[in-house]
Amino acid sequence: MKQAHSVVEVAKLLGLTPAATRQLIEAIFEGPRDVLSFQDLVLLRTAHGLSSRKVPRARITEALARVRGELPAEQPLSSVTLQQVGKELVVNAGAAKWNAASGQQLFDLDRSQGRGATWLRPVPTRDADALFASAVRLEETDPTGALEAYAEAVAADPHHADAHVNLGRLLHQHGRLREAEAHYVAALVSRPTDAVACFNLAVVLEDLGKLDDAIARYREALELDPHVIDAYFNLARLYEKKGEKLAAIRNLKDYARLSAPR
Repeated sequence: MKQAHSVVEVAKLLGLTPAATRQLIEAIFEGPRDVLSFQDLVLLRTAHGLSSRKVPRARITEALARVRGELPAEQPLSSVTLQQVGKELVVNAGAAKWNAASGQQLFDLDRSQGRGATWLRPVPTRDADALFASAVRLEETDPTGALEAYAEAVAADPHHADAHVNLGRLLHQHGRLREAEAHYVAALVSRPTDAVACFNLAVVLEDLGKLDDAIARYREALELDPHVIDAYFNLARLYEKKGEKLAAIRNLKDYARLSAPR
């Protein structure tokens, strides 16, 4: 199930004003857009994150301009990610990876077997998986440190779905609901079949008062994994709140049936 976002919604998710969000959209997509997809949101979030880390917006838009010239016509710009590796800005487009400034293609020496190529493998200061593992270890003893480590992990790899899910959960616990929503969305962009991310997104949407959106997400979580039984209970509660008694009863029965001891 795809979800579209308005400029105002995207502004809230990014923590920007609507005017600043429109400027970012026009810079990234070379023109205004009134409605944005999940993939568009992730690209904007990556670009905004790079800007926040003092990467000049001109470098970001220059990198994307180069991407536009390289991508097949049917492949959307939002399929691309940008990653800061040391002092370099690296473009990732599927299996292809290149230096944004020079256009030089980058290869992984551990995986490539080709001959006659110019090999270049920049090594990030800290690997996203290592940062993720460190964040997991920190959760019990240093929640703030864990949150920062998860944030570094998704900065190092914007497609790290597990890091997005866990970062979203910690932000949610801290009451930072809009930021949590953005990370759950990013997790689903990277891994659309993630039932946990879908369920967590439903919970944060419910906490934001978006009951219809929350119901849609709980239902989607159950489509992905019928054993996410808490979704039945939450659906029953929301349908009861909306006055839809039959739907509430049906979901409560499903919850009782699946949660009963066997």
